[in-house]
Amino acid sequence: MSDLRKNLLAETKRIVIKIGSRVLVDAGNKGVNAAFIKKLAESVAVLRNAGKEIAIVSSGAVGAGMARLCYSKKPEDIANKQACAAVGQIDLMHAYRSAFEKEKITVGQILLSAEDFRDRNRYKNLQNILNSMLKHKVIPVINENDSVAVAEITVGDNDKLSSDVALFWNADLLLLFTDEDGLFDSNPKTNPNARLLNLVPDVTTDILNLAKPGEAGSAVGTGGMHSKLEAVRAVTRSGCNAFLANGTKVLPHEIFFENALGTLFLGNAKKLASRKKWLSFVSTPKGSITIDDGGVNAIRKKNASILPVGIAGVSGHFNIKDLIDVKDLKGNRVARGISRFDSSEMRKAMGVKNLGEAIHKNDLVVF
Repeated sequence: MSDLRKNLLAETKRIVIKIGSRVLVDAGNKGVNAAFIKKLAESVAVLRNAGKEIAIVSSGAVGAGMARLCYSKKPEDIANKQACAAVGQIDLMHAYRSAFEKEKITVGQILLSAEDFRDRNRYKNLQNILNSMLKHKVIPVINENDSVAVAEITVGDNDKLSSDVALFWNADLLLLFTDEDGLFDSNPKTNPNARLLNLVPDVTTDILNLAKPGEAGSAVGTGGMHSKLEAVRAVTRSGCNAFLANGTKVLPHEIFFENALGTLFLGNAKKLASRKKWLSFVSTPKGSITIDDGGVNAIRKKNASILPVGIAGVSGHFNIKDLIDVKDLKGNRVARGISRFDSSEMRKAMGVKNLGEAIHKNDLVVF
């Protein structure tokens, strides 16, 4: 183990562990992989005894429900997918409860939707709930509320959810477990000479391009490697480290104490404040506005607010105090902030002088 990795992991206290469906769902019968969860519980107990605080983001509900409802592949329509999630969630949590009880650890379930992150008060309440559970020595098992979520309120996938949890909980490390040994310089499934990257200092565009966006994870999963890299980029830019490993081969405590194989991603030296994290990465915007070149220059170089006179377009439906993206004339996202107009008012106001601020500079984060 390198000195850098050893020192970073030694200083780590708060850990978010994300387990993918391909690890949690048994490949043979497509039910819950209880044997893996038993090993996970034993591993988490080792970390707890070493003074670490743990939260788990768990996939697997839909995959587990597929076995009960006799689906060989994930249903495409949302109603049947939600039915699988509702059935599978019970099996999944029963496996967690049974396995962790043997380690004298209590687990508790938290089901979330994107609305829990969009609203600042609900977001703060989530922080309080998580901290309260940990105060009572309870390990949170977190999942998206797949049985009721529809497109408008979904977080996206559990890779995104895990990065959101790591950000709002101010975690030191996000562990992402999949069925790959880490990040390679090319696709190891098609290139036998692909090289594992042990350390990634920065998730650049070149790093993101190592995985294709939109690739499905598996018959039971949602996110592919690109989804995981997006999650890693979000947390590392906020100052949290990340580690990608193969959950079929590696357990969490082995990363800390046994030099287990995987890829370590370094977080920025300067951590973002909680509000900046929420504005930048966690919440899902309701819509967007396009601003002209003068507006882009003003927010980037003069730390200015966004005024209606510089707005060239409005997209989507949003209300006052909703989070929205800010784009330049080429469609690139340049900022994100809290709107002081609803979308209808914003369309009427764009291009007009002396109407106050569309987004105040204190409610704006510039990329």
